[in-house]
Amino acid sequence: MFTEHRYDSSFDDQSDSGTTGVGEMRAVFGLSLDRIRNAVEVLACRMLEQKLERCPEIDRSKDVIEDIYCLALNRVPALYYHSASSFARRLEDQGPPTDILEALDKAIDYAIMKVLENPTRS
Repeated sequence: MFTEHRYDSSFDDQSDSGTTGVGEMRAVFGLSLDRIRNAVEVLACRMLEQKLERCPEIDRSKDVIEDIYCLALNRVPALYYHSASSFARRLEDQGPPTDILEALDKAIDYAIMKVLENPTRS
């Protein structure tokens, strides 16, 4: 039977102070989950770079690119896979599902537009 437990935010405090690394945060019972990947993150990087190459007028500062990247990723579903699984091999051979590529393309366009309309950093 599943019992609900409260989230222990002390992990967040440790990661901010530098005492706990990201690798340690992605572990359950000491077992690393680092081989679990979100294919959409990599696709977003590639697609964003291609779009920015065609739009030299867009600021390429780290803050702007990070804002666009975050906004876009929040608008599309993740596509998680185990790096050693047969799904990972199929993903490499066949490419990602078309619906995810289309959603990501629209999400990046939306994110670029929003960041250009609402610059939050100086």
